[in-house]
Amino acid sequence: MKKNYRSKYLLNNIFLTILILAVPSFSLAKNLCKSDCEPTYEIITDDLSYPWGLAFLDETRVVVSERSGSLKLIDGESIQNLETGLQVSFSGQGGLLDIRKSPSYEQDQFLYLTYSKRKQGLSTTALVRFKIESNRITNIEEIFEALPYVGSSIHYGSRITFDESGHIFLTVGDRFNYTTASRIMDVFAADPQRLDNHLGKTIRLNLDGSIPKDNPFVGLSDALPEVFTYGHRNPQGIYYNSNDSQVYVVDHGPKGGDEINQLIGGRNYGWPVITYGKDYNNEKVGVGAQYSDMEPPLYYWDPSVAPSSLLIYNGENYPNWQSSWFVTTLREKTLLRFTKSGSKFVEERLYQNEFGRIRKIETSPTGDLFLLTDGGKGSLIKILGKSR
Repeated sequence: MKKNYRSKYLLNNIFLTILILAVPSFSLAKNLCKSDCEPTYEIITDDLSYPWGLAFLDETRVVVSERSGSLKLIDGESIQNLETGLQVSFSGQGGLLDIRKSPSYEQDQFLYLTYSKRKQGLSTTALVRFKIESNRITNIEEIFEALPYVGSSIHYGSRITFDESGHIFLTVGDRFNYTTASRIMDVFAADPQRLDNHLGKTIRLNLDGSIPKDNPFVGLSDALPEVFTYGHRNPQGIYYNSNDSQVYVVDHGPKGGDEINQLIGGRNYGWPVITYGKDYNNEKVGVGAQYSDMEPPLYYWDPSVAPSSLLIYNGENYPNWQSSWFVTTLREKTLLRFTKSGSKFVEERLYQNEFGRIRKIETSPTGDLFLLTDGGKGSLIKILGKSR
């Protein structure tokens, strides 16, 4: 599947400067929110251990995944541990990761959970589904396992979203260590650029884990049929937007170059051939910011903000936030809200440095927004619908 990109290298360099100017950066349109545009909030609990994902069973009961290996069922002031029995690798960035309720939950009662699966000193990203009956986990089954297993303990990806046609989308990171990318001799042959593995990919499955017949690489002998897009680094946010029926991801760049991308089946998003960032050792990665047949980001951040989740709000509880896009950040310790008009994004920064590292944003069944904060004393926070 690898193409002869090198023959185009000179031509790409000639047009590189022009192409870079065509992709705007969020850093050009920042607005630090003053207190009158930040709603008040309520801390539901601050007794969570590295929380990563949350799923509302109903308006009062929420399940929170903790990287430390626990699932917490929160019901009012009650917090109960749910045992999964999974072989979880709680190391580096690994652990229990994203959790989402099935889009057919009223009929099938399934929850979907990603985690870093441990085996013989190696680990990978895995996806299971299960039910909760009488506050106990039942009917647990693995429906996807990323291959190959590797020794790294970072870049699992692992965010989940569903479309309206019975598909689940899952992100898988490249599993590189922090300075791997700048040391690769042939970036065109790196794992995220190959279709014979799951690393640096987004995955598209049916809800039971089977492979959709219209996946872009079905039937190709040198490609895995679960792959939907490739050339990603570590996407930790993914969201299906029902307004335009499109899937969007936020992807961690290296040192600079965090991205928002619109997913189009079969497309190559470039990592580690193209990036707006550089490696953590300050060395260059790849060939530059643009390359033929590789998708440029819709927008990017430089310096990095470390985007950790994505949500497009379509509820009614926050009238001023209708159709807003939200990105939680780890490095910036800020909730980013931005509006989109045509191709222009305008960013607003909320709760800067107020909560620490923000891991996740989610909507309750009635349209309230909730945040998870990262760390050994992580919090579940409800954003109230009035300014403070």
